[in-house]
Amino acid sequence: MNYNKVILVGRITHEPEMRISQNGTEVVNFQLAVNRYGKDKQADFFRIVCFGKSAEFVSTYVKKGTLLLVDGSLRNNVWEDNMGQKRSNTEIVASRVEIMEKRGNTFNADDVDVSNEENFSDDNLEDNNAEDINEGEGFEGDDSDEIPF
Repeated sequence: MNYNKVILVGRITHEPEMRISQNGTEVVNFQLAVNRYGKDKQADFFRIVCFGKSAEFVSTYVKKGTLLLVDGSLRNNVWEDNMGQKRSNTEIVASRVEIMEKRGNTFNADDVDVSNEENFSDDNLEDNNAEDINEGEGFEGDDSDEIPF
């Protein structure tokens, strides 16, 4: 069994720009800075590529510095440059992109019809505010440390 899955949360390092591929598909490339866990306060930088609806969403609603959740897979690219040198890079092909910092809401390309900006309003977004969820909701008042499944 093979499994190629990447989930990152970080900030976009530059303004995304959409381009159209030779076959007419929307494509957006950007870089995501992800802080490492620990005291050293270092970050790792990842190349991200989005296609189609996700690319439209990112180019329309994401700006430099936006906190994003990116869900996708790794892809290794190998090619030969003009000088005959073998080149390679690794990028994440995003299957889902969510903006994580709008208070009370998160949204992604599946939530929004980006072909019509009038559809993008707070009324059309799912409320995912963690403060609205009561601690232990759904568990019959069990205060034990046991996992309920």
